[in-house]
Amino acid sequence: MQLNSDLKATAKEIEADLIEKERALLSFEVRRSPAKLRSLLSLDFLEIGASGDFLGLDSVLDCLPQESAWSAISQDFEHRRLSSDLIQLFYRVAISRQNGLGASYSRRTSIWRKEGSDWKMVYNQGTAISPFEVQS
Repeated sequence: MQLNSDLKATAKEIEADLIEKERALLSFEVRRSPAKLRSLLSLDFLEIGASGDFLGLDSVLDCLPQESAWSAISQDFEHRRLSSDLIQLFYRVAISRQNGLGASYSRRTSIWRKEGSDWKMVYNQGTAISPFEVQS
């Protein structure tokens, strides 16, 4: 017997799901696929990058698939619920460039909104920070 067909996920389950989505957005499999990006980003998505660039969804869909290879490690995730359908994540990212130009470090925040049955990112901001110890 099904108790409730519309069971709500626990806060921990939602947080784990959003962290997984954040990490997917840092992967080249997702970044090189406009279809996968659209599945994670809201139509009204906005971003302020660590460089200070301000981008909307169309710009992101044009730019990300063209990026050169790098690897990212994200860590120290925290979250807060802004409303029943909005959650903000905070975390740090270390990016290593494969062309030998070194690493960059940023603190990021994103806002995720429940759209239908899915959570989609509506806002992301990265701020350059000093190097930190990367957890392995």
